[in-house]
Amino acid sequence: MEWKEAGKKGFWLGLIFRVFAVIFAVSGLLMLQGLSEGLEPWVQGVMASSPLPDELRFHGAVHGALIGLLFSGSLIAMLWNPLGKPLLLQFYFVGHLMFLATLLLTDFQLALQTFFVFILFALVLLILFAAYGKRKEIFRPTEPSVKNRALLIMAGVALLGLLPFSINGVIGQFQDPEQQFRWGEGAALSIVMVYGGYLAATGRSGSRTLGVILSLTYIFLGAASITIPNHPGSWGLWGGTASILYGLIYIGLALRSKTSHSVSAVNAS
Repeated sequence: MEWKEAGKKGFWLGLIFRVFAVIFAVSGLLMLQGLSEGLEPWVQGVMASSPLPDELRFHGAVHGALIGLLFSGSLIAMLWNPLGKPLLLQFYFVGHLMFLATLLLTDFQLALQTFFVFILFALVLLILFAAYGKRKEIFRPTEPSVKNRALLIMAGVALLGLLPFSINGVIGQFQDPEQQFRWGEGAALSIVMVYGGYLAATGRSGSRTLGVILSLTYIFLGAASITIPNHPGSWGLWGGTASILYGLIYIGLALRSKTSHSVSAVNAS
């Protein structure tokens, strides 16, 4: 009877987690405009109450990459076997903390004015944490880490490649705070992507899925840069092409990477 009760509890907890994951993912795409701003390089003002100024179109793509692809994408990916992807939830949690920390450090006045955002994100993270069936696995995983050298090298390449973009974002935010965290968000995106690259190289459950999400994000940002190469913040033709090539190589390495479960299965056999 006990195992049946535990099974029922796990079922309902999993259902509750999925419901909130859908709510928060859709909210990120629609209410936080992860979808509409992500389409700005190609279609201006779609699904938005007012279109972004032309000079902010690449910043819109950055917002779409962070909120739409990385954050909402992680939650959508967790709808299938969420207990098997605790790494994605760790990425989602820490990624939000990195985003908020960047906002706090680069534009303190704006952070004070939008303090409700900190409260909102805190509630989201607390709800997801409470509804997740394997909370201990998020930050204190029991499974061993299987470091992937190729993905670690790729994470290092990303760090070097995104460093100028991050520095430019911090400088731009200090010099132009009226942009409402547009430049600073680029720095936050870079930090989150490098962190995601490190997590994907650990081989923990969910690392392969995270690797695919990161790959699609690099390809997306590359395509946006090529579409509007001369807009403020854009990586230009060469940077966009390099980002697409990086994403294609990365997705191949991510799909071929071994997870700790697969290594354990091989050792057991």
